[in-house]
Amino acid sequence: MATKCVHCGSTKFGPGCPSSLNGLHKHNTTEKKCMYCGKSAYGNGCLQAPTRKHIHGSGGGKCKYCGKIASNTMGCPHSPNRKHET
Repeated sequence: MATKCVHCGSTKFGPGCPSSLNGLHKHNTTEKKCMYCGKSAYGNGCLQAPTRKHIHGSGGGKCKYCGKIASNTMGCPHSPNRKHET
């Protein structure tokens, strides 16, 4: 089942959201997919996210920035505050 943008309800990813402040579609995804592009990749390289980093939804106890199972500990190379966040 396709996810929908939390701002406008569209199934599209990337730019073009009329309801978000930055114009980007953002989905409420699981830990398996990036909320800005829908890909399974972690780290740098998301062309749709404002930070150009893949950010996944929550679930499975995984860090949404790097995918490691390490909740609220330091050491995430992709998190803005260097903390693993679930």
